[in-house]
Amino acid sequence: MCSYRLPDNTIPVLLSSDSADGLRAEAAAILAYLDDHPHVTPDRLADQLFRTRVARRYRGLIMATGRADLLDALRALLADNAHPALVSPEGPAATRRIGFVFPGQGSQQPGMGKLYYDLSPAYRTAVDECAALHEDLFGDERAMHYLLDTDGPHAESLPEVQPARMFHLIGLAAMWRAVGARPVATVGHSQGELAACAIAGSIEMRDAVLIVTHRARLLEERLAQGYGVAVVGTGREECEALLARHSGWAEVSVINAPRLVGVSGDEHAIADLVKVANTNGIFAKQIQISFPAHTSAMAQLRTDLQQLLGDKLASETFALSEIACYGATLGAPITQDLTHREYWYWNIRNRVRFDRAVTAATEAVDTFIEIAEHPTLQPAVRENLSANPQDFLVLGTSQRSAVGLAEFTRNVAELAVRDLHYPWQSLHTVPNAQPPALPLRDFPSTVMSTKRLWAQYQSASEAAAPDAPAPPVRLREEWTGLPQRPLAAPRTVLLLDHDERDRALAAALHARAARFGAEISSNAAKFDTVMLMLPTAPAAETADAVAELAAFAAAADRLTAFASGVTECWLVTTGAEAITPDDIPALGHAATSAAFRCLGLDHLGIGFRHLDLPRDAGDHDATALADKIIQAIHLVGEPELAVRQGKLYAKRLIVAESSDPAPSQNLSDVLILGGTGQVGLEFCARFARDGARRITLVSRTGETAALTERLRPLRALGDTDIEVVACDITDQAAVASLARRFDDHPISVVVHAAVNYVWSQLDPAAVAESAAAKVLGIGEVLRTMPLATDCTVLLCSSFVASLGGRGQALYAATNRMLDGLAVRLRAQGMDCTAVQWGLWGLPDQEDREVANRIVGAGLRRMPAAAAITAGFADRGVNSVVLSADWTRLRDTVEIIGLAPVFAPALSELAAPVVARPVPAEPSRVIAQPAVRAPVNYAEAIRREVDRVMLADGHDEIDSSIPLVALGFDSLQALDLHARVKATLNRDVPVTKILAGASLDDVVLLVSENRS
Repeated sequence: MCSYRLPDNTIPVLLSSDSADGLRAEAAAILAYLDDHPHVTPDRLADQLFRTRVARRYRGLIMATGRADLLDALRALLADNAHPALVSPEGPAATRRIGFVFPGQGSQQPGMGKLYYDLSPAYRTAVDECAALHEDLFGDERAMHYLLDTDGPHAESLPEVQPARMFHLIGLAAMWRAVGARPVATVGHSQGELAACAIAGSIEMRDAVLIVTHRARLLEERLAQGYGVAVVGTGREECEALLARHSGWAEVSVINAPRLVGVSGDEHAIADLVKVANTNGIFAKQIQISFPAHTSAMAQLRTDLQQLLGDKLASETFALSEIACYGATLGAPITQDLTHREYWYWNIRNRVRFDRAVTAATEAVDTFIEIAEHPTLQPAVRENLSANPQDFLVLGTSQRSAVGLAEFTRNVAELAVRDLHYPWQSLHTVPNAQPPALPLRDFPSTVMSTKRLWAQYQSASEAAAPDAPAPPVRLREEWTGLPQRPLAAPRTVLLLDHDERDRALAAALHARAARFGAEISSNAAKFDTVMLMLPTAPAAETADAVAELAAFAAAADRLTAFASGVTECWLVTTGAEAITPDDIPALGHAATSAAFRCLGLDHLGIGFRHLDLPRDAGDHDATALADKIIQAIHLVGEPELAVRQGKLYAKRLIVAESSDPAPSQNLSDVLILGGTGQVGLEFCARFARDGARRITLVSRTGETAALTERLRPLRALGDTDIEVVACDITDQAAVASLARRFDDHPISVVVHAAVNYVWSQLDPAAVAESAAAKVLGIGEVLRTMPLATDCTVLLCSSFVASLGGRGQALYAATNRMLDGLAVRLRAQGMDCTAVQWGLWGLPDQEDREVANRIVGAGLRRMPAAAAITAGFADRGVNSVVLSADWTRLRDTVEIIGLAPVFAPALSELAAPVVARPVPAEPSRVIAQPAVRAPVNYAEAIRREVDRVMLADGHDEIDSSIPLVALGFDSLQALDLHARVKATLNRDVPVTKILAGASLDDVVLLVSENRS
């Protein structure tokens, strides 16, 4: 029979529902069933509930020791009363991110681990492993003697206390893991950082044992007599004022919280400080540490400590780890660039900044569990969290006075009922391999909600697409150097070497991966990351660059044939980006990166990321370059990276600074390629109004009757001669014939607005067709046509080259080639710029799906005259010119993984909307909102969800069901974001909605997000 037992052998009986009323109804049904079936035991009931129920949001967990206890707790749950065996929070469970907090030395006592060693197999196994390492390395059993023996004599020497303390923390963490607590981070205080690093996986357990023992022996030999440490319940400045009035030596050595510090120094000075502080009504207590920890006295140990560690450790630096580790040594995450020799000296020398470590950890953690046999750091944790409005949970492990595991069990129960995704199977055992018991007869069914789980749905074709022009903004690319940053957990990478020409680099990647804890293979069976490495000798000629793009198109299917479990896909190019002033982009690799970005939009949830190597990467040391590649693919959250001069750079889009008016242009002879299209005619109108003498519009079809009518008002403006010429610019003979027209009057302005805009699959044939006019054609024109010495060239690129677009890989790729071509032409001395334009106008009515995609992404139609002015504002760089609903665009780039690239521009442009008061509406019955959310938030957000989904307001939407399950798509998520922002001045992360957030989750997010 299946069995569910908590650590102290109590029986966990879980009742849950979608609402508080439903939970009480469940309790009533189970209570009635037990009254009618007096022979059903708590064990049988727990088994039936776990096998037939899912754990819903509102929970009550009864820790039953017998049937009478169970019945009393059920009655208490039904009456909403407290009971010693019942754990039931006031609100619903939520997704919890757990952090383990490891204290340092000071609260230890002989035999502190005996209770847990005797009662917990998980604790015993973990401690035995530590002890075996210690015995093998040092042949010393004093640590285990101190940990487990409550009666024998103990010298309280550091070589027995400090290893024992670390073993104890490792064992307690193992107990928590055994009952389903999965930390996303650890936080270490002083010596507790060793256990925190070991549990996080950033240091090997053997190395932790070496460090703790060597350091303890050195401290015992040099600084273990005549010193003391105290904790003081006051702030740093007040404590230093107390110290200033005493002649003995002591220093503020620990800052646990704003009003809780530690002091280390001469023993008599510490004793006197404690006495004076208590006399003045200030809490102060001396703790069990006999050396001047975290003071200047530690400086004398540096050389000896580092020599002791020497080359004995398995690694010089911290390892990559899936679990983040926050250390009080620096008050920040521990990163892979830190060396053990330096860090573990700093760990005893630096002032402890636990306050900073906790604050930093709140980025990843909302549930802090202190891993200790008695609460020591919980008051400090709570004080550090008190100013943060987030819903934090702080738990302990046990009490020093405990005689069993009941206190630990209570803490486990607190976590289980509050964590929405608590793994209940962690409490599942199958004693003696017995088969499952038969279901209980006549067992009551789950009490279900009567609310409907669906609502009316607004299709994309029904969504109105606003077409009002909005002021354009000019952006530009900037590449910024990246400081040292925390890295992701080690990856298992499938390396796709594009043509195997870079075997030395591929071999170096394979060889160096282990140094980072990663694995890179060309034939991995299981992998979480795919990396395609293009040749490090990119093509120099434009035609060859088009061939490179075609080769990528042929291999694209292989790239996106993902195995289950892939989380990231990397493209490694060479020389594709202009990072430094001397960089000339390799057009084929630049185009491939844009096409690759578009492919990612068909695989949302998988991070499509790009790394660009320097143009001479083939000449670099393969080992050094491999290290930089491996480091880059482990950086969290950066979608566009580049390596230059051995450093990592990240792409950013910034608002271009306003400059003096652009230099005047010679408008004597203007040539507009693609001149009869919408963009070409906008430029024609602008130049005609500016007094151009002659404008030649080039297209394949030439002038038509409809075009003549459109040009009539422009030709009537003044003396401008507007001529339309039929010419296929991909035909060399046709271009040569066109050039002869300008023998006597060289061209002063060239605008390349030709486009072959096709929604096509990425294949080699389509690449050739798309690149012909867009890229190869302009090259032929500029080589053949007579150009004035002051000629200005403007290449019309598209914002899709930066943003990407579904089904637009070819369009994005060829436009990115134009961006690179402009850089190349400027390097040759030509006055040339490429402008990535936003939206000139919406597609025709028959293609409303395209229109909805564009508007849904946040783009708005640009006023042509202002856009053209912005495009010519600075011809010394490439630009992006677009109009947008910047708030919606911010949500779009967040969804597609480009938020860091756009962050600088959008932080300036997507300004918060001033909050408007929420109009009162008649109250109505709704599901209980998420914990801590004010009622007006819940009502207002529900109202906006009704409007987005076109619900009639009478049928209730189940607030616990993911919105995507009710029909929400990305456009509706963006619409809800905009409505909540305008109504409440609160942000709703669109990615959270698309990832499965319910209405209750949205209310919680909004209530916590105070703009």
